[in-house]
Amino acid sequence: MILKVGNLDLTPYIAYGGIKWQRSDVDGKNAGRMLDGTMQRDRVAIRFDVTCRPITAAEQAKILSAIEPEFVMLTYTDPVTNSTKSGQFYSNNFPSTFAMVRNGTEYWSGLTFPLIQK
Repeated sequence: MILKVGNLDLTPYIAYGGIKWQRSDVDGKNAGRMLDGTMQRDRVAIRFDVTCRPITAAEQAKILSAIEPEFVMLTYTDPVTNSTKSGQFYSNNFPSTFAMVRNGTEYWSGLTFPLIQK
């Protein structure tokens, strides 16, 4: 599995079972049943929902800085074709919970975020 935002490989930070892929189809203004009986649809985007393992504050800062821009270049393994693809994606709503300090290092848990195709 490849999941990179720019040059940052996200896979070392991902929790077990922490990637969910989905295709989103949305009906556009021209979608619907045509007079000849065929159905017209507009496929809008694909989406990855990412959940990170417990991470340090420094790791979290690295991830959040990578997904912060309005649009980012994502390189990923496409599960439909089992090939590597790239495209512009964006992220929003990325909650995280402060977990603890251990040996002077801050740890965060539950960092989750979507990567949604532009």
